[in-house]
Amino acid sequence: MAIVIVPRTDMLPDFAYIKLAWALGQTNDLAKVKELIVTPVCGEIADREPYNGYLVFQGGIPEVEDFLRTFHK
Repeated sequence: MAIVIVPRTDMLPDFAYIKLAWALGQTNDLAKVKELIVTPVCGEIADREPYNGYLVFQGGIPEVEDFLRTFHK
């Protein structure tokens, strides 16, 4: 069994697991699986996580946003 390492993308582990299962269901060719994993399908891969990370996807919390703007450099 070969171990294949896919380049790091900013994807949540749950999404990565489901996407890997989906990609393996599409083909047995490991190069094609790698291509499918790193290709965004529905916005599951971000270019870069913002400084306030997870809170952005939850709509943010005003108090936390104010704190981060004040102290984040």
